[in-house]
Amino acid sequence: MANFVHPEELTYFIDTIRPFQLVDIGSTKWFDVHEMIVKLSQQAILEASEHREEEVKEFLIARDKLKVLIHEAYSIFLWKTRVLPHLLEIDPNPQATFLIYTVLFHEGAVISLLDTTLFHLSACEALQDAAIDLVDYCALAVSQVIGLVSMGYLENLSKLDVEEAVLSELERQKRDLIFKIGMRCISILCYLAEHADAIPLSASRRMVVTHDVPWLMVDFLQFKPWQRCSNKGIERFIDDKWILMKGDEIAKVTKHEAQSWFCMRQLLFNKSLMNSYELNEERRKHLAKCLGLLHETVLDQLPPLVELKQYLCNFSIASSTNANTKSKSSLVLEELPEIREKLIAESELIGGFPVVAKRQEDIFLCTNNDKIFEMAKRLNTAYNTDLLAELEEKTTVKDADIQEFVAKNEDGNNTIQKCGQCTADAVKKCANCKFTYYCSRKCQVEDWTKHKVNCMKTLKS
Repeated sequence: MANFVHPEELTYFIDTIRPFQLVDIGSTKWFDVHEMIVKLSQQAILEASEHREEEVKEFLIARDKLKVLIHEAYSIFLWKTRVLPHLLEIDPNPQATFLIYTVLFHEGAVISLLDTTLFHLSACEALQDAAIDLVDYCALAVSQVIGLVSMGYLENLSKLDVEEAVLSELERQKRDLIFKIGMRCISILCYLAEHADAIPLSASRRMVVTHDVPWLMVDFLQFKPWQRCSNKGIERFIDDKWILMKGDEIAKVTKHEAQSWFCMRQLLFNKSLMNSYELNEERRKHLAKCLGLLHETVLDQLPPLVELKQYLCNFSIASSTNANTKSKSSLVLEELPEIREKLIAESELIGGFPVVAKRQEDIFLCTNNDKIFEMAKRLNTAYNTDLLAELEEKTTVKDADIQEFVAKNEDGNNTIQKCGQCTADAVKKCANCKFTYYCSRKCQVEDWTKHKVNCMKTLKS
């Protein structure tokens, strides 16, 4: 039986997981734990998909490691939003961006592991007070997905303009990971809503009072981030990949769509939570916007939503006078999230985020070819085939040794590609057509006028 983590390794891997401060990200010990979390995430998905005994989930709960995973997700979120910008101020064109991508990917691996685990009631119960921090994180992640889509993230690729085409590869990687993480957070919010009575009251109330998740789900359903139009047709985001829909497949409800509906239903039908949720006129109007989306095709596939449609119809036609006769003004003392504030406080003790970036300069802005090559080989063995292919596709480095390393893995030979603008050695592909190589973003911008025609032809073919 195939395993990413052998049974004799499982206890050691999970016991080794520990929380890191922002300044420790990128250290040798951090990379050790990163490799273990990636493998544990793969193993958890394998166990769930093959209906095995879910040992990863059981060990994470028994060793109280779910809180550590939430801590790690927040630490990477703060690193990419507060520390990475300072690093890029020091050097806007790092020599080996795959090290930065590895850190960004770490957040995705952690959320994937939480997504797989929190399907179970026992895992939600084990969150305890950390559920408050997780609710905050997931609400923010879903809001970021809605923000990306509203700014044209899913627009037809044939409409790409100059700014989109020359967008730095690192920025593109960040956006793609933000999207994937946010989509997984829909699943997590659905699980938390389903098991709202199993998590602390402060966490469940935070879903409806602080973040207004029902309102958030309406926005999510209206923007439909799980679907996009390409030159090939309608594509949907399934299992972290865009898949072309054919024939009757277009009418099928996707996992993310179903989960957003059920998340809303679970929260609105939870009487104890609705005691804290003021259904004022503004909320009634906003929630009623999704009535048109509850058509027969959806209801036939998701019968429990018939009750939700009736519920929305009932209060959408209620008069504004009745809507505001009672104001939800109960006084409740609740706990506040701690993980994010603790991470920020730890960074401020050593001088703040600029100081953290300065201390990590030798890691992420390294110019030592031998060190970069050794790290590339280490990551090569750490990931499985699919993840390695994704990593290699996103690797942008300049020194000859790493160019050869990437060329061997991508092309199967030792050929070094030439820049389409200046003919220097290059490994950075045009992210759209995947054929033309560039040695730097500057060359890509300068060549765009000439390259645009061929690039768009390739996309249409």
